[in-house]
Parts: sequence; C-alpha cells; structure tokens
Amino acid sequence: MKRLYFLVFSLVMAVGCAESDKAASGPVELNVSVESPVMESAVVVCHNDIHEIALGQDGRGTLELDGIDAAYLTLYHGREALRLYVEGGDKVSLAFDGADVLGSYKLEGGKPAATKYLNSVKLLPLPDEDYALPFEEYKSRLAAKESDALRLLKAGDFSAEGRFRTMEEARIKYSYGAALMMYPVGHMIMTGDASYAPDQAYYDYISSYVVEDESLANVDEYLEFVAEAMHLLDAANREVTEIYPKTVAQMKYAADYFTNADVRENLIHHIATVYVDNFGVKDIDELQNLYFTYVKDPAHQAAYQAKCERWDLSRPGRISPNFRAVDVDGKEWTLVDFRGKYVYIDMWATWCGPCKQEMPYLKKLEEQFADAQIVFVGLSVDRDRSKWEAMAKSGKLTGVQLYLGTQSSFQEAYRVESIPRFILIDRNGVIIDNDMSRPSEPRTAETLNALEGIR
Repeated sequence: MKRLYFLVFSLVMAVGCAESDKAASGPVELNVSVESPVMESAVVVCHNDIHEIALGQDGRGTLELDGIDAAYLTLYHGREALRLYVEGGDKVSLAFDGADVLGSYKLEGGKPAATKYLNSVKLLPLPDEDYALPFEEYKSRLAAKESDALRLLKAGDFSAEGRFRTMEEARIKYSYGAALMMYPVGHMIMTGDASYAPDQAYYDYISSYVVEDESLANVDEYLEFVAEAMHLLDAANREVTEIYPKTVAQMKYAADYFTNADVRENLIHHIATVYVDNFGVKDIDELQNLYFTYVKDPAHQAAYQAKCERWDLSRPGRISPNFRAVDVDGKEWTLVDFRGKYVYIDMWATWCGPCKQEMPYLKKLEEQFADAQIVFVGLSVDRDRSKWEAMAKSGKLTGVQLYLGTQSSFQEAYRVESIPRFILIDRNGVIIDNDMSRPSEPRTAETLNALEGIR
C-alpha cells in the first residue's frame, strides 16, 4: 500500500517546469561546475523533459531553458539529486562535488533560499493505516499535515525569492490533495471492504480543489491533481481504467467544463503530453484532434511536437530500427549485417500486385548499380512463408531476399500500412529516406547516383 501511495505522491511531488503565455523575462541559464565528477554529464528534469548537460574535461557545462516563467527542477549527478527553483531570466551558477552533491553544493544567482528549503524540508504523508479511518477523520488528519508543512514554509524568509512562497503554497496544497484521491482505493485495501464506494460528499470535496486559476499553470501538482480529478468527477467515465480511453475522456471533460481558455489549454496540453511521454504516438488520432482543436499556443504545440518526434523511430537522420529475417536456407540476417554499404529495402508480399509491377524496374536498378556500394534487400511481409519461399526459389527475384513476416517490430517502427514500401539507409545504418521513391521512378536512380562514395 505504501508503494502505491508513494507512486502517486512521487508523481505530484516530481519537480517540473511550466511554460506561460505571459512568460518569462528571458531564458534560464544554468551553469554547472562539478569537482571530481562521477559521470560525464548532469541531467536536469523539467516538466517531463530530460535535459543532459555534457561536462567538459574541467567539469563544467551549461543548460539554457527557454520560455520558463517559473520552474521546479531536479538535477541528477550520480545517485544524488538536487532540487532547484528558478524563474525566467535567472542566471544560476551551481558548483558541487560529484561524490556529495547535496552536502557540497554552492549556488550563486537564482533562488538560493528556495533551493535550500526544497532540499531540507520534506512533505510528510500520513501512515497507510489512516486510510482505514472514516473520510472526515482522514481529511482532518491530512489537513493537519498540510498545516504543519505550511507552518515550516511561513517560517522561512523568501522575500527575495520571487513568487516562490505562493508557488510552494499551491504545491503543498495539491501534493496533499493527491492523497485525498487515493482515499477510496486505500480505504478498500486497509479495511478489506471491497464494496466501499465514496459518497457524494467525497466527490464534492474533490471538486472544491478544481479551480480555474491561471496563476496555478506553473504548478505541476495542480495540473496532476486536476487531470485526475476530472476522471473522478466524470461519472460517465469514472469506471474507465484503460489508459488511452481515460486520457481522451479527461481531455473531453476539460474541453466541456472549463470556461477559462488558458486554464483549459494548459490542462489539455498537460494531459496529452503526459500520455505521449509514456505511451507514444500510435493510434492517437482522437487525442490529436482534441489537442490541436484546443491548444493554440505555439510554444505548447512545439513542445508537444518535439515529444511526438522522440517516438518517431523512423525519422531520417536516426539510426534505423533493426530487423531479424531469414533467407531461403534459414540463415538469419539483420540490418547490421549490411553495414558499410548503402541499403535499399523493398518491403513486399507475393499477393501484392503493385509490388510485382515494380520487380522488373528493381532488377534493372540492381543491374545499373551492380558495381556500387549498395545492396538491394527484399523483405517479405507474407503471412504464408511457403508462398514466399516458392517465389524466392523460382529465380524471378534478385538481390538479397529475406522473409520478415507480419507484425514485426521493424514494420511497426516504420509504420508500414501499405506496400510496396521502399527505404534507403546509409552505410552507417542511418535513415536517409523512410519512404523512398519506387524503382520505376527516374528520380530513384538519380538519388542513388548522388550518394557520397556509392562508387
């Protein structure tokens, strides 16, 4: 149970950054100096984004974050993590010993008092046993924990720390709010009462946290809480547990019930990017429709597109996904076996008429480049291997003919939904063209002839 609580608690406690339409007075500049580094880099996590700071031989590196209004960051080096708070325009110099980040760090610029607070004060949860309490009593005990945390915050002097106090008050409120949403599950587990269902008073109390406040757009805990609260408050979809349908329902709820356009946009952007970060871009048409209907901020759209592109395994310039396929003798081949030569891949099947129409042109192309540093590889996606084998042994095919089969990871990575499909890869396994022109097109030979070092 404790692990279940801390999973949610860590999600809402995870430091992050947020962009704002009213953004920033310039980029945040973070200069890092590491004495005796234990790794070649430092990593900064910022609102579901991971930034690597490469360290030079002198242990120094720099990261610039654009579009930041206010940000909670986590810097990792080795096994230690340091939490930071910055605002737009901050120029921060951070020095530490690689073997003792927390014990040795020195900060110049930025928000040093806020950083000291974040690395010395922890938000303490209730014990798991308290989930067995009636909701009103549990709520009271949780409110006392929140009050304790706010007391510690108010004891600090953050007068020179920008908006940190206001931001931190909201982070505390919605961090403890996460425990409220865990109550129904926690209560069932701790009492053994699988029939327990919260009453309307519970949902009304959760609803009281869901406010449309633009100033909270920089607080990840607010976005996390409200996104999950929309699932709880949406009676028609409350029982939906599959991740993608739940995500779409949350986005629809935000679109239908939030009247403040900026708050609605931030929520929909947050919900969509969290899904893409964790589950990718396969079969997300409905999510995309909702996203681009309600999210208009160019900075948000650019950030979303960047996340989508990280899942685009077949983008030109990337190392190609590998394949494992066999020849007619049963020998296994992989794409790596062809390193050192350009590779022109033909994905086809024996039942495919357009595929067969390209074969004479493919044969002519192979003859034209017989003395060149290129190999022509046929990958059959036939369901019936015997039909491919019969055709491969007929002598009608040229080049290296391999059987890939259906539903391969290679086919999925390239999103091959129709054939023939041609792919061009360079001598180092890097994708040149993920949807190359067909052999029958004159520009195919022209493109191949222009490849550096092909002859």
